[in-house]
Amino acid sequence: MNSIQGSLAFVFVLISLAFFLLLKLNPLAAGKNTLKQRRLYLSRSKLKISERVILRFTTLFRQTRYTLKKFILMVGAAFVLGFLAGVLLFNNAGLAAVAAVCLIPAPYFHLTLKSSRAAREEIEGLENTMSIITNAYVGCDDLIKAMETYVEEKNRYIPVELRKPTPFDEFVSEIKLINPNIEHGLYRLSAKIKNRYFAEWIKMLILCYHDRRLKFALFPVIKSMNDAKAMQIESDSMMGRVWRDYLLTVGMMFSIIPLMRFSNAEWFAILTGTTLGELLIVVMLLTALATSFFVMKMTRPANR
Repeated sequence: MNSIQGSLAFVFVLISLAFFLLLKLNPLAAGKNTLKQRRLYLSRSKLKISERVILRFTTLFRQTRYTLKKFILMVGAAFVLGFLAGVLLFNNAGLAAVAAVCLIPAPYFHLTLKSSRAAREEIEGLENTMSIITNAYVGCDDLIKAMETYVEEKNRYIPVELRKPTPFDEFVSEIKLINPNIEHGLYRLSAKIKNRYFAEWIKMLILCYHDRRLKFALFPVIKSMNDAKAMQIESDSMMGRVWRDYLLTVGMMFSIIPLMRFSNAEWFAILTGTTLGELLIVVMLLTALATSFFVMKMTRPANR
């Protein structure tokens, strides 16, 4: 084999190695199937994507006090308003349909922002709840008993007709009546309450379920959550300014089109009547939609 063939073989090996690293493939680990991995696969402790989506919307409706019917009506209204705005703005039915589709996620954004405010109000009670359950668990070494103790104490002085089921009530009921898999129940409980420190606390509970000696590691998580509350108060005002600046930027970007319609009708006809112009407007609409998701992700509370 000459030097050229050796060089090509070396390049082939490097490219193959890069693909394995990018795709996170490990041929040596393909045959590994430990007892713990098989147990987790059979018990299906982790949540499916459909379960996560359902729990996400259930949590949004619970925090914002909206119903599925009202949410569907909001989506329909957003679609109609988007179509009408597209007709008035572009004078083109096809572009109006694209604008209507891009406006469909608007009710989801509204519920997410509203739930963020509700979640901040829930953090105070959530921290106290985590402390009570942790102290009870450290004392009895029984996770289910600790949860039941908290639920019983919470509901002791509340009349039955005034009680509102919380995710902790649902966790105890699901473990007792539906699925006794504690790990799966804890994953569902974590998905119902969007809080980074609560999710970390749940992960520690799962580890404690396998090794009770780790139960004292729950207290630092609660302490970190307490420190994050002060930081969140300072960042709330900054998040509002970010959304204000973003909406102003999007409004200025699309305000050029109606101004062009009255100032230069020929350019407006080229922009809305030619394939290249329509493609440019579609790119603008998709860019606005993509950046709105990015802004929502960047401005979410630090503890979520």
